[in-house]
Amino acid sequence: MSVFLRWGVFGILGVAGLLYAYNASKRLAESHATRTAPVSAPATVAPASQAPPPAELPTQEPAKPTVAPDSTHAVPAQCEAELVVAQRAIDMRKQGAPLDRVLRIQEIAWQESPERRARLEKVATRWFNYEGDFRPETLRIAVLNDCQASPAP
Repeated sequence: MSVFLRWGVFGILGVAGLLYAYNASKRLAESHATRTAPVSAPATVAPASQAPPPAELPTQEPAKPTVAPDSTHAVPAQCEAELVVAQRAIDMRKQGAPLDRVLRIQEIAWQESPERRARLEKVATRWFNYEGDFRPETLRIAVLNDCQASPAP
């Protein structure tokens, strides 16, 4: 009978340890998510006279007029998220990270909507494959124009 008692206590302690580890990892993930919240780019906007010529913009789509977004108007959160994804894709390409790692970043992988995830994957792939170099203001203008030209889901 003592063998059954020992295995019972061992089983109870094992289950308690698993529950403790599960809850601790969940709390750790929540605190990590709040600490590493995506930081948006500063709201500096280049005047239209300093905008780059259309030849510097990616040529995957027909040329669109480049209009600097007005800083007095609020930019939708979806467009800000696309800007963050584009910047991280460019940075990770400079670091030599593969495309599949870019597509697994938190801003893309944690999207609940499959349409939204597909849109962010498209944005990340486009900017990852772009070989030019953008100033932050120019990148912001290009991404926000693309976002507003085809509304994000």
